[in-house]
Amino acid sequence: MSTTDETAAIDGDLEPPVRGRAPHAEFMQIWEEGYLNRRSNYEDMHLPNVSVYEGGPMRQEDGKLDRIKILAYLEAVYGNNPAYRLRLQRSALGLTSPAWVPDEDFDLSRHVLFADSAVDYATADLRKLAGEGDGAMPIEHPLWRIRVTELTDGRVAIGSIGHHSTSDGLTGMRTMSALNQKSPDAPVPAPIDPFAGLRAPGAWELPGLALRQWWAALPEPKLRNGWRAYWAKPVHRRARRVVARNLLPYRFDRGDRRAQAVRAALPPRHSAYRRLDAAAVGRNARRLGGTMSDLLISSIIGAWEGPERIVRLRFPVSFHAVGEPKTRNNVRDMLITGDADAALEVTMPSVHAQVADRDRAWDGHEVPGYPIGYGTLLPYLSRPGYFCGGELLEMTPFPASLPTDQLAAAAIMYNGSLFVGANMPVTADVERTIDRIAELMSPPPGTDGR
Repeated sequence: MSTTDETAAIDGDLEPPVRGRAPHAEFMQIWEEGYLNRRSNYEDMHLPNVSVYEGGPMRQEDGKLDRIKILAYLEAVYGNNPAYRLRLQRSALGLTSPAWVPDEDFDLSRHVLFADSAVDYATADLRKLAGEGDGAMPIEHPLWRIRVTELTDGRVAIGSIGHHSTSDGLTGMRTMSALNQKSPDAPVPAPIDPFAGLRAPGAWELPGLALRQWWAALPEPKLRNGWRAYWAKPVHRRARRVVARNLLPYRFDRGDRRAQAVRAALPPRHSAYRRLDAAAVGRNARRLGGTMSDLLISSIIGAWEGPERIVRLRFPVSFHAVGEPKTRNNVRDMLITGDADAALEVTMPSVHAQVADRDRAWDGHEVPGYPIGYGTLLPYLSRPGYFCGGELLEMTPFPASLPTDQLAAAAIMYNGSLFVGANMPVTADVERTIDRIAELMSPPPGTDGR
């Protein structure tokens, strides 16, 4: 991905496409298209997050939030990052998967919102702080949004919304880690256009670009390997995809009315989080014979209070590998089953064994249990991070849960702490449930996990 030292104001006044510039397109994987093929899927895959920072460095001398400084930081750090400058482009006649192309109409103000008043973080609706109440993001521009909210204790909450089509949990954490600086006084880079010298290709250009990229990636001998690769997938399957892409204008809204009606009838979700000592949780996981991820999944199962006692939940398995081609989403969900009445000492080895045997996860065998939701654990930064000079103090992770999930939890490791967040329908007691998850993950009294 080309970059230059040329600075450019990120204000929506970038130069229009010039045909002398090379086209830039990053084609989506087939499974990523599913996140964008219907309005209900598109909206479900909005991923919220809230980070709380030291507020002093973000304020003016009179104590007011320094919006100009914050916008300048976002302009440099977010606007400079290629991942945050790409928009969706669909191909002509649906001949190829959609691609991510430079947004030549990029406007920072389209992606940043400031709250009108300060709120108490202890009693605030965390999902609204993340920006969930601000509506769906416009699909014709880069899929991210920031909401800045002053807190009554002087800190500042930075809410963010991303989209699952642009990253999975691992790649998302890697991208986000680059947005926090290593020290409070680190110089802020000059804003640049990371796609200077490049342009967004049109819909009719994408099929040719896809063919050239596919051919260039083939190992030698290209002709033989290309023939095998093409015929490895049935022609009728390719034809179905082309038809589905051409029906998208109908399917996205009108063809999705039933799913939208079902979604609207579901109760809204609420969330809660707890902060744990990552080292102590790690020792507890080792004591029980597994990993911290195993412990999180086991704790979700053990915290389930519904009448169904044999349950199952989705757990993402990463297929990212060192040296692989750049891939935004390379995870698949496997199903983990467990007994909510069993002791943690029983559930943990079972979960660990199921994850270790993940190669069997997609062989078609039936996984027993009532489907309750989802769980994942991700690393973030092992050191303090700084946003606009303010130290990152705590995080509220929200799992990428579906509207039908009854209990979903995510954990993020940051600077020695483990932040665990859970989503549940508003009809369920999320505070009691997250307390139970935190209790199960923590070492029993008097053991410290040893």
